[in-house]
Amino acid sequence: MTRDLAALRQAVEQLRVRQDELVRDNENVARQLKASQEEMARNNSIIDEIKATQIQIARESPPLAERLNAPREQLARVITNASAPKLMPEEPRASPEEPKMMPEIPLPRPRQSANVAQAPKPKLVSTTAQPQAKKPQPSLVWPWTVR
Repeated sequence: MTRDLAALRQAVEQLRVRQDELVRDNENVARQLKASQEEMARNNSIIDEIKATQIQIARESPPLAERLNAPREQLARVITNASAPKLMPEEPRASPEEPKMMPEIPLPRPRQSANVAQAPKPKLVSTTAQPQAKKPQPSLVWPWTVR
């Protein structure tokens, strides 16, 4: 019986210790709950202020929104125009000897051939030969032509 009493006293003591732990845990949980509720109240207040500010801005500044949307629309048009395929027929391509004239890009001036310092060769004139058609020779040579 003394052993049973000692065992019961020990069990009661363990229950009291456990009860004290539960009380402390409950107090901590109650403090955390209260802090969370206060934080939620602050957050809700901030959310309400933000909503009110958004409503006020939306009401007071439609012209600003229009001004901000105009560049977006303009950019969208430019992108659409730039990506649209061109339906213009291709122009015939010029031969490599004849540069194509483009008003936007000035062409380099043609330069005289590199052997300007040499004297021209005398032409042989044959009295018995029939006159042959001469191939026209350009006096100026384009720098990009292949010889």
